[in-house]
Amino acid sequence: MNAKFDAPCRFYVQGNCREGDQCKYSHDTSNIEKVDLVRDERGKLNLKNGYQSQNRKNVRGRGRGQIDRYQDEEQIKDYNKIDKSERVDYKQRQQQQNNSYEQKNVQKFGKQLEGNENRQIKQKQDRNLDQQENQIDQFVNRERNNVNSERWQRHENIDNEDDYKQFRQNTNVRGRGGRENTFTRRDQIQDKEKEQYRGNQSEQQIETVSIIKKVKKNEIQVKKRYQVLNLEQKKNIDNLIQIAGYNYQFLGILKSNSIDFYQILFKRSGIEIIDEEKKVTISHLDKQFISAFIQEHQNNVYTLVIQFQKEEESLKNLLIFHNVFQQQFPQIISDISMKEIVYTNFEDGLLYTFCKDGLIRIFQQNVIGQFKYIQHYNVEQCMESVIKVGSNYLIGMKSGQLYLFNGIIITEIPFKFTQKCTQMIIDFNRVILKMDDDDQTSIYILNQKLEIIGPIYNGEKVICLELIKSYENDKLFILGLSDSVEIYTEIDNKLYSINVILNLKLMQMKKIEITNENMVTQKFIVGEYNGELKIFSVVPEQ
Repeated sequence: MNAKFDAPCRFYVQGNCREGDQCKYSHDTSNIEKVDLVRDERGKLNLKNGYQSQNRKNVRGRGRGQIDRYQDEEQIKDYNKIDKSERVDYKQRQQQQNNSYEQKNVQKFGKQLEGNENRQIKQKQDRNLDQQENQIDQFVNRERNNVNSERWQRHENIDNEDDYKQFRQNTNVRGRGGRENTFTRRDQIQDKEKEQYRGNQSEQQIETVSIIKKVKKNEIQVKKRYQVLNLEQKKNIDNLIQIAGYNYQFLGILKSNSIDFYQILFKRSGIEIIDEEKKVTISHLDKQFISAFIQEHQNNVYTLVIQFQKEEESLKNLLIFHNVFQQQFPQIISDISMKEIVYTNFEDGLLYTFCKDGLIRIFQQNVIGQFKYIQHYNVEQCMESVIKVGSNYLIGMKSGQLYLFNGIIITEIPFKFTQKCTQMIIDFNRVILKMDDDDQTSIYILNQKLEIIGPIYNGEKVICLELIKSYENDKLFILGLSDSVEIYTEIDNKLYSINVILNLKLMQMKKIEITNENMVTQKFIVGEYNGELKIFSVVPEQ
């Protein structure tokens, strides 16, 4: 020990003397006792024990106390010389930390500015979205009472698609650059959680909008019409069997042994729709007519096929006029079936006949115009109704099944009804199906994807059905019931009643649409009950 002074080293007593054995001051602690400072009731510190020299004397002038102070000052100077380089390093490290802290604060401030800017953009987009939703809601409210199903469906699809795109766009507009600090990973996790939360929130908003629109659909209140059909003319026709249809300005009326064609021109005030002076009749008194099929071809050529049977015979035969308005002598195909012929179609020299016995018989026309049987297909079920849709035949069975026949292959549509299909109506790119049992009627839709939609109507048995567009392009379903005629409009694949004509019975109906040279169209409904023919005009909405 090389101590030059007897005074104890204060740094050694505190446990941090760096001189070790070379220290100028004493490291002997035998003469030092431990003291504690204790606060009294007033909070004043009182000396109880501590590091205090046992033989310490208070001396005036340059005494022991001054030596101690001198020792302390000298020792502090020595330590200052030793720690100068370390303090410089410490200050440099401290300055670096301060610079780093300021840089982080600047980056954090920049991120806050960027976050504020993003929030302002998001708030602006939310305000625009609210405005768009308000405009959409106002538009939907205006269209809610509109009975036009096509416009309603079109606007609803656009609304749903725009809402979905708008929500996805608002939730995906987030542009942030990469962060270069220690909080990058944490911020990425937070951003991911926020993104997921916003995505879930957007999906909830989309679902909420969808639910709101469904509620709005369910709240549709269809406007009732005071009048849809106006009776224009009545005419009694003896032995009337079938309204064959309107083709080439002629309305065909089938009777027991003749068929009358009434020429119907564009109606003007005071002119009767059906005029006896403008009638052409084809008669075969030795034949009992059952039904007639009129088919339109190119160049205003019309084929007329009449199903008949002879007296006291049950075999069904066909009377064929290849061009009904120019051909005087028809062709006859005898003894085709014991059951009724449901449908016929003449195309490319081939005549297809669909019979209730389940057979599809095909006849070919030779060079002199005669027809000869060449082939048949067996469906093995009773046919109730057939219609030509494009290049295929749609066949409705008594069992409730539907089949497609393309001329070669018979394909079953994988849907079976509990009712039989008694009538089919082509409506542009879909087919309206009327299904009947003994007491009720259901109406379905068959779309291009061969999907069944509906029933769009399910209720009282419908005796006859016709579909016509109003002057406002609303689809009007005319339903002939047991003691009334009800008019429905279609909205969202469902029928809503808009008008009822009481005490009116119709057994069959056909529509008439007449267009003049200025492309103005007049619309009529021809109905029949018990030999009385009634013609109604379609009234524009007031």
